[in-house]
Order: sequence, then C-alpha cells, then structure tokens
Amino acid sequence: MYTRGHSRIVGTGVYLPEERVSSRQLLEQCDSYNRFGIRHNWLERTTGIKERRVTPAGVLPSDMAVLAAREAMERAALLPSEIDAIIYTGLTRDFTEPATAHIVQAKLGADNATVFDVSNACHGFMNGVHLMDSLIATGQVRRGLVVTGEQGSLFARRAMEALKNLHSREDFLSLAANFTVGDAGAAFVMAPKVDPECGFMGFMLQSQGRHANLCVAGGPLNDGPGFTDMPTLICEGLKLLTQPFREFMYERLQWSVNELKKYVFHQVGTKVLLAHSRLVGVPLAIMPRPVETFGNLITANIPFCIHNFVLRNEVLAGDKVYLSGIGSGISLSQTGLIWTAQ
Repeated sequence: MYTRGHSRIVGTGVYLPEERVSSRQLLEQCDSYNRFGIRHNWLERTTGIKERRVTPAGVLPSDMAVLAAREAMERAALLPSEIDAIIYTGLTRDFTEPATAHIVQAKLGADNATVFDVSNACHGFMNGVHLMDSLIATGQVRRGLVVTGEQGSLFARRAMEALKNLHSREDFLSLAANFTVGDAGAAFVMAPKVDPECGFMGFMLQSQGRHANLCVAGGPLNDGPGFTDMPTLICEGLKLLTQPFREFMYERLQWSVNELKKYVFHQVGTKVLLAHSRLVGVPLAIMPRPVETFGNLITANIPFCIHNFVLRNEVLAGDKVYLSGIGSGISLSQTGLIWTAQ
C-alpha cells in the first residue's frame, strides 16, 4: 500500500521510568548459567542491550501514555479540548475492554476527541501515524494525538515465571526475546501540512501474515510471555524490508541516501541494525541506537528516536528523515519525513 502524506508533527513527548535493570541482572535472576547453560553476559553480547527501564509498581500503560501526551501537547501549545482524535497504539494496554484510548482521553480531559486503539505488535505506532494522516487528509481531524505506553517488563516477568517450570536451553531461547524489551511512553501531535514540501511525504506499508507464527504472545486462554523464533523472524524481516526500501526511497520519494539527516530503523538489537545498514547501504552514523541503553521499546521505538532528535536539535527545518518500521506478523512500513519547525 502506498499513500502520499498530508500531515506533519507539531509536538513530541516521551515518558521514561527511572529504574534501570541490566541484561546481566535478568539472566542472573533466572539462574541462566546453571539451569540452561547460558552465561550471564549472553543477552548483552548477543543483542547489544546493556539495560532497559522498568516502571514502578502500579503504573499503567495509560499513565505512561498520558505523561508523554502532555509533553507533546505542551510542545504543540495545545489544550486538551483542541485534540480532535486520539489513537492509542501500544502492545500493552490497561484492559482488553475498554480501549486504552478512552482511559487516556479521560485522564487528559480531551473530551472533544474521537478515540480508539490500534494494535499491531511493534508496528502499531506507525499504523497509528498512517491512520491519523488519513483522518487529517479528509478534514475530519485538525489536531490528532498518536500515543503509546509500553510495559515490556510485563513480558520479562511472565517469561521469568514460565522458566521456573522449563529446563532446556531451547525453552530458554524461545523466551529470550521477552528479556530484550523495555518500558516507555511516547506521543506525537499531528496536524495538517502548511507546505506541500514538508511533513510526511508518503507511506508504504505491507503485511506478510505467512510469518505470523514466528512470534506469538497471549491469547484467549493464555496471558503468558511471548514465544519467538528470533533468528528466523529477524532474517525474514530483513529480507522483506530490502525491496520496499528501494522502491520507496528511489522511485516514490526520489531521494538518495546521502540526502538523509537521520534514518530510524525499529530497534531490536545492534546486530540487526548492522545487518540492515549493510543491506540498504545506509551509514550507521545517521542511525540512532537507543536499543543499547533502553532495549526494544516496542511501539515507542520510533517516536522515542524522533523526540530525542528534537531535544538535541539534531534535526532542523528541511532535514530529511527516513522511518523504517517493522513488527511481528510480519508488518512493515517505509515513511519519508521532511522536518518542520515545531
């Protein structure tokens, strides 16, 4: 699916909890060496993830989303009453019912907004951005909020519990991806373009459901951890990304790599970033790597990177930013963004 872009980002926000948990601590906690023959430095050595953030007890996904949303709205100089739509995109939610977007709306006091959830594994936020762009294109929304609150630590705790009754190295490896994820909230406020040569220039999306069995978590009778064939998932995802990148970058956008200020690829580990850099010919110097100190932030990955660019003045008006999203299933997106002053 290809569509042109009609919107821009006018505010970004992030919430990060204070507590840090290292990869070594997690493997020590489950006694990985004595029980599974996995050394305590294995996770950091394999993924490049040194630590991740963990929310305090009692904090809900909606709480993280609201804190990020308030910062984004402040940066956009908007009151809650001026928000027309809220899309919550997190993999983790407060409840199965109601949609977490309703809880976010109530906590923000954004009573004029239409709200709903979108769920698509790690790709949910980019789906939310695409949907909000479409609502803006039709004139139904002037100011829209796309928001997430991810508690990856929930999956780590569930995996730790499951491992109490498991004994093989293969069992551990099927659950290891649960230890790569971290906690964060993130938000974008989106608005119509003020110039056709700025903001989101286009979106290319695809889904390949034949790979849906490579990462499975939860279900009607099972609220457990995720079971992931990580090597195959990464391999297939990288293969699928190569062709749409070339089509979108060179044919649709008609950009070249040396024009890019930043290239944001979904963060699951440093080896994946290195492999993707080689495959598409993008220099590592323009690819942020927060995964090393924050882990895989699930749907908060890409907006977290964009927010950091804003805080550090790493992108200026007119800079070209390329976003490459991916989530298990497999779903993928390629997005071109020309930055505008917020």
